Amino acid sequence: MLDRAKRVLIAEDYPDDVRPLVKAFKKKPVWEIAVVKDGEEAIEFMLRERAYAEVWRPDLFILNLNMPKVNGLGVLKRIKSVPALATIPIVIWTISRQIMDIDRAYKRGAAAYITKPVGNEEMEARANTIRAFWDNVQFVSD
Repeated sequence: MLDRAKRVLIAEDYPDDVRPLVKAFKKKPVWEIAVVKDGEEAIEFMLRERAYAEVWRPDLFILNLNMPKVNGLGVLKRIKSVPALATIPIVIWTISRQIMDIDRAYKRGAAAYITKPVGNEEMEARANTIRAFWDNVQFVSD
């Protein structure tokens, strides 16, 4: 059981898609939130490189597939190749409903694949569902 707030990293380049996730996780004060805007930044955060040398490691990583610089599948592959990071659950949060993307994400170690809905209300409901599920997961303290 953790003796600190749970931590979530959100890698999403589109602000309108970040808002419902941040809002959902802020509903529970047990979550600490960080947001990065591209795949390269996500890798640097997870590996604690450059500007992110002193950051915490997340307990949950929410990752968009269509990211600038390095796409989500590239980020997923890189993170899962690092033994110290391989057990961090990564949830894919994307507009893509392509079977090929879903298959690749799971083969590279995604914990879940959640497609973004089109409307704002449905987007908020989906974000709340993600948070509610992960609220009940027990994470190992780092």
